[in-house]
Amino acid sequence: MKNKISITTLLFLLTGLLYGCSSELDPINYGSDVCAHCNMKIMDNRFGAELLNTKSKAYKFDAAECMVDYIKKNTLDIKEMYVTDFINPGQFITAGTSYFLISPKRRSPMGEDLSAYKTKSDAETAKNSVGGDVYSWEELKTQLGK
Repeated sequence: MKNKISITTLLFLLTGLLYGCSSELDPINYGSDVCAHCNMKIMDNRFGAELLNTKSKAYKFDAAECMVDYIKKNTLDIKEMYVTDFINPGQFITAGTSYFLISPKRRSPMGEDLSAYKTKSDAETAKNSVGGDVYSWEELKTQLGK
């Protein structure tokens, strides 16, 4: 009987450890979650961003520009980075393969006028509609550093 309790306890603990180390995104709770960079309440589901560190801790941001600034100012072991697809509010896409439009006609929460798109074609279509400039993730990090 003692061995059964030990095995059951061990399985319970292992399950808890695996659950606690989940590498899945933690959905943003718009209207209640707070940005890890600027401490503003995350309100607009067209602009959110999130990164996971190598320990699977989620850092949530109210906009991609906050995530870029946070990365530049903090030493992190980054595992994954996501931004919200402007065309599909609330839906995360991988930051590193996304395209970004900076346009004064597409106001973002922190005033950088930045919106994210899953494909370059989507970003170009938005640019043709509202004007501005399209950047890859690497180009964006350099552009926002100016």
